[in-house]
Parts: sequence; structure tokens; C-alpha cells
Amino acid sequence: VRTSANGIKLGTAGKGGFRNIKIINNTVYNTYRSAIALQSVDGGFLEDIVVDGLKSTNTGNVIFLRLGERVVGKKSTMNRISIKNVVADVPFGKADAGYDYEGPIEDMPRNISPIIIAGLPGQYINDVTFSNFEVSYPGAGSKYMAYIGLDELDKIPEVPDGYPEFSMFKEVPAWGIYVRHAKNINFANINLKAEKKDYRLPIVMDDVHEAQMKKISFEQIGQKKLLHTYKSTGVTVK
Repeated sequence: VRTSANGIKLGTAGKGGFRNIKIINNTVYNTYRSAIALQSVDGGFLEDIVVDGLKSTNTGNVIFLRLGERVVGKKSTMNRISIKNVVADVPFGKADAGYDYEGPIEDMPRNISPIIIAGLPGQYINDVTFSNFEVSYPGAGSKYMAYIGLDELDKIPEVPDGYPEFSMFKEVPAWGIYVRHAKNINFANINLKAEKKDYRLPIVMDDVHEAQMKKISFEQIGQKKLLHTYKSTGVTVK
């Protein structure tokens, strides 16, 4: 699959829902937005989804999970998401450059965005497992381009009614994985690499409860810290 939009996507519109879906052995390349986008934002459900075997090459974002509320009062759910056996690289430049129809440059300024799992306050994405990931990023996140400090996480907008795209929050303080408003998160055998120096951390968790991380490794120039947590409980690293 290659596209100037998202490679493989459930949503945006999902007033009913998506259940018991397997996405097996796919390649997404030269794609502007996310290789995998799972979105529940219109009052529906998204549950029991398995992604197994994903090669993502020259794709603007690897994975974007989003729980939103585009119409006030229509609350959505997202439960039991398993994504495993992922090999991916994210470019510094525009992945769909030269297409007849290119995706728009938007939500700037920001540095290269990480994998994102984003629910809403009191509406948690629940039970997500990532395993066996090899993800390479360009790094080069610069405070001169955009900056959110680890003491400024409340400044990141919630935008519950926004159209869901990985760039919708603009700058976030992680280059590898950013998780917000989620419960029961399990990461295992994850390797993250930033090619160039980046001011951000590999992983940031904000309002995350009961998260287990096993065998997580990263390569980043000048950085030894893997994880920052905020307003979170039950987060363990083994």
C-alpha cells in the first residue's frame, strides 16, 4: 500500500464500530500519514483488533490510535488492540513528495511525530499490546522548531472534536512512543532508534494506568533515560 493519506485505517467515521478484525502481513511504503490508523471518534466501538506483520517504509507515522468525541455526548470506546511484528522507518522529509496529489503540510510547527496512543480524560483506550517492534526515526528533534517540556504536558491540547490525524497535537515530548489517557498497556521486545540527536525522550506516558514494559531498548545520542511518566500509576519497566 502507498498513499498520500493513511495506509490502513479503521475510522474515521465509526458510528457503529469495528470488531474482530485481523490485519496480517502488510507493507506500507512512501505514505504521508500513518501506516496503521485506528480511530474511534463518533460514538462507536473499536475492539478485538489484531495487526500482525507490518513493514512500514518511508511512512510519515507508524501507528496512531485515537479515541475522540467529535459530537459532544457521543462517547466512543477502544479495547483490546494487539499489534506485533513491526519493522518500520520514518523519514525526515515528506514521504509522498512528488505524488500528483500530496498530503497537506499541517499542524506546524512540530518535530517528527512518534507512535501515538491517545484517549481522552476519563475515556481511556484500554488493553493495548505492542510486541516485537523495530522502529527507526530520523531524530533531529529541535527546540528551535517546536518545544514541549516534560513540565508542560498539560499544554498539549486534547482536541476531542478534532479530525483525527497523528499530527493533531502538534509537538509532543517523545520521539518514539507517546501514550495519553490509556489503561492496561503492554509493550514487549521493542527497539527504538533515533538517527540524530533529539531533545525529546523515547517514551512519554501521561495519565496511563497499569502499564508493563519488558525488554525495551533504544538508541539515542546523549540520552540514557527511557521513560517519563506523568499522572500515571502502575507503570513498570523490566
